Amino acid sequence: MKRVIVYSGIAACTVFAFASCDNELENWNSATYDYDGRYVVAAVCREKPSKNAIIEKGNEIYLYNTAANVANEIWLDDVSGKFPLKSRFQLNGNAAAFSGTATAENTRSKYSIYSAEADAYVEFVAANAGDFPVAAAAGQSCDGIQEYIRITLEEGKIQPASATTVGGNISDGIYLKFTLHTDNVKFVSYALPAEEWSNPDEPEYGWQLVPNSNAADPGKDEHWTLTGYRYTGYPEDR
Repeated sequence: MKRVIVYSGIAACTVFAFASCDNELENWNSATYDYDGRYVVAAVCREKPSKNAIIEKGNEIYLYNTAANVANEIWLDDVSGKFPLKSRFQLNGNAAAFSGTATAENTRSKYSIYSAEADAYVEFVAANAGDFPVAAAAGQSCDGIQEYIRITLEEGKIQPASATTVGGNISDGIYLKFTLHTDNVKFVSYALPAEEWSNPDEPEYGWQLVPNSNAADPGKDEHWTLTGYRYTGYPEDR
């Protein structure tokens, strides 16, 4: 198989930091104190039940204040890897009943390229290059997606002392309902420099993202519900 070089066309990242202790998020100066915390959740996807996860799997999300530290502005951060998700929301309401004021960008969305041979989307990272489609010339087009590029937070509730943990303790309950949006994108093949060819008589090609090729596809939306509890600090509740 020909060697494939990957260029995503994107070379920026932003790092956000927040303080926490070992067992829970705790910031007495937080303007979003009623939301802040480390939560253990079950996850249910309407469209793809195979992605569901029971609470005993220990999936965790964090809610915490932004650097601006203003009321009703939070980060929603999935730290367990159930899905790559980290988004900042402006909120309507209060912790007892809230929603996002607008669809938010996901800072951890991923690109994937379509492989006809595998009949699947392959994450567009160098480690997967051997599974990418093989280009025979420059200028060929290939479909792809930017998965979970946006999230719409439709409904949320944090209810004091309303949940029983897996360890049998009482804790604050959490309920989140949101939609994850995925865009279609395009990739195009290009010729690698001749000095990079394995065989000097056989051209090799790579793939790169077509800039500004994003197109929303509501048919790829996933509707998720998370339910669970604020982590108590007791090991049996993880």
